[in-house]
Amino acid sequence: MLYEEAFEWPQLTYGAALERLAARSPGSELFVFHHVESPGSDGRAARRAYTAADFLTAVNRLACGLLALGVAAGERVALWLANVPEAAIAQFAIAKIGAIVVPINTRFKAGELEYVLRQSEATTLITMDRFLDTEYEAVIRALCPEANSCPPGQLRSHRFPDLKRLITLGPGVPGMFAYSHVLALGAEPYWERALRQREADVRPDDVVLLQYTSGSTAFPKGVMLAHDQTLRNAFIMAGRAGFDESDRVLSAMPMFHIGGSVCALLGAVTRGYVLHMMTKFDAGETLRLFEEERITAYIGIETMFLMLRDHPDYPRRDRSSLKKGWAAGSPALLQMVADEIGIRHVCSVYGLSEASPNVCITDWRDAREKRVQTNGRPHPGVEVEIRDPETGERLAPGQAGEICVRGYNVMKGYYRMPEETARAIDPNGWLHTGDRGMLTEEGYLIFLGRLKDVLRVGGENVSALEVENFLLTHPKVIAAAVIGVPDPQWGEVPAAFLQLKEGEHLTEEEVMRYCRQQLAPFKVPRYVRFVREFPMTGSGKIHKSRLRESFEKEMRRGIEAPLPAACERSQESSSDVGGHYLECSLDTCR
Repeated sequence: MLYEEAFEWPQLTYGAALERLAARSPGSELFVFHHVESPGSDGRAARRAYTAADFLTAVNRLACGLLALGVAAGERVALWLANVPEAAIAQFAIAKIGAIVVPINTRFKAGELEYVLRQSEATTLITMDRFLDTEYEAVIRALCPEANSCPPGQLRSHRFPDLKRLITLGPGVPGMFAYSHVLALGAEPYWERALRQREADVRPDDVVLLQYTSGSTAFPKGVMLAHDQTLRNAFIMAGRAGFDESDRVLSAMPMFHIGGSVCALLGAVTRGYVLHMMTKFDAGETLRLFEEERITAYIGIETMFLMLRDHPDYPRRDRSSLKKGWAAGSPALLQMVADEIGIRHVCSVYGLSEASPNVCITDWRDAREKRVQTNGRPHPGVEVEIRDPETGERLAPGQAGEICVRGYNVMKGYYRMPEETARAIDPNGWLHTGDRGMLTEEGYLIFLGRLKDVLRVGGENVSALEVENFLLTHPKVIAAAVIGVPDPQWGEVPAAFLQLKEGEHLTEEEVMRYCRQQLAPFKVPRYVRFVREFPMTGSGKIHKSRLRESFEKEMRRGIEAPLPAACERSQESSSDVGGHYLECSLDTCR
């Protein structure tokens, strides 16, 4: 059965959408933040709640402060923040003044941070003093030593010519504004009038979000998304999942990911549900919140659901309030979420950053078989076609090919990457996703995998080419190939095949240690294999499918299977295949 949908969301900006909700339900709780890193005296995560009116006030205060600092419309403001209240406040404050939000992965190392700041031409960076085991301020000061001698707001960095302002949630330090100081700067009534004038110039079609995604290239690409695209996408997605004002939704999806910043955050603003957010995923704390906050809906990735089921507290915590939710994962995972976790109306999703991000989602009222076996129907206003990746021919239902998308949700393009944009979006407006799938006779999508050379590690996109290029910086490596291999916890993990220079020697651990110094944990290869030479395709490229087939054969046998071209493990490496621990790709899963 197909359900009628009211395509009723008006064209709004982030600021207008928030003010609309605050006018309708000013005293209702909107956001509840659970700071897992800073528990209270009882050992539980510290709880900080905002009503819609309170949140709007906080947003306006920061927006005025940013205007006082001189942040102009169209400027890129980077956020290197965990799931703290200030991250959500900043997203709306930046949008209100017509600037563009640039979320940065909290697990990024210095080199990855540098790339995003430079490529986005960010003028302002808002960060925190530290999170988990990373001293953010120290990383930034190492990249911008000029901050030690420049007054706050007057940064003149050789490495970052566009970057002018550094703001920290911590106490003020040389070269950086304290967040509290920025709020104080905007306290004059003049800035309230200036904010109203600036807001009047912001349009729903303006770019508001620059979401970086690894895609299929060695360098992350900044996906340009507009106010209306993302608000409309969140509204429809939450509606299909059955979320409404009566719901209490829990999410540990990080706000540097589009799943956290759009699907969760904007879903709350457009549908009016209460969104509970955790600074990082913690299975025990999640189970406690299910019970004590009477959570009705949960959203997450495969890894989170598996960790919940396997936690010692799982059998003793009350999950009876759970009814709704969405997840990205296999039919087996969705079946487990419905039957074991107890989210009987769980919905399956398909999307990508370039599509704002959701393309298809099942309806919470669909039959279970459709909700766990398919990824749902396209949004109203969105078309999906399956094309032959070689000929571009449109394929009939039941035939597998490349998933192509056209509609309101297709990105404005990649920032400062016109050639990449032209390759992704054809002249007729179709986004070529690089993903493989097929449509049923009823128009439901079934996702079948990726055509592109991109790994999906615990919810993170990892470009194989990016990791390969980094491995080639090792002085002993002459050639490298990275593939994704199945993993029961993270879904997929990187495996690296290396050819060493004549006479050189490396161990698995040496390679992993080298990667850990410069790459985010989810990009570090879980397995390392050494080859004397690579199997090659007829066109002279490394034959990755043969590497993958042989590796999978090795895993099945659990013994030293012969790999192509005399692949061999280092004599010093552990004989325990897969014995190396891989950190979760999200801060939320550590």
